[in-house]
Amino acid sequence: MTAKEYFERDPERDVFYRIFYQTCQRFHVIWSAASPEVRAFVEEATRVAYEQDKARRSGAPLESVKPFFGEPAC
Repeated sequence: MTAKEYFERDPERDVFYRIFYQTCQRFHVIWSAASPEVRAFVEEATRVAYEQDKARRSGAPLESVKPFFGEPAC
């Protein structure tokens, strides 16, 4: 990765990290002090919320998002 690539803004990455930070705030998690279990929970909650947001923006059905800690949607 070049320095230019590192500093270029990626709108999807920005959306993902906005949701990540909101998830940490919602559940009162300080990432650097979180246990592995809490981190796994926040990562999964963020993934689901991000994929649901992306599905809404693209017009895809929410049922296409893999459920929380679940099997892929059919």
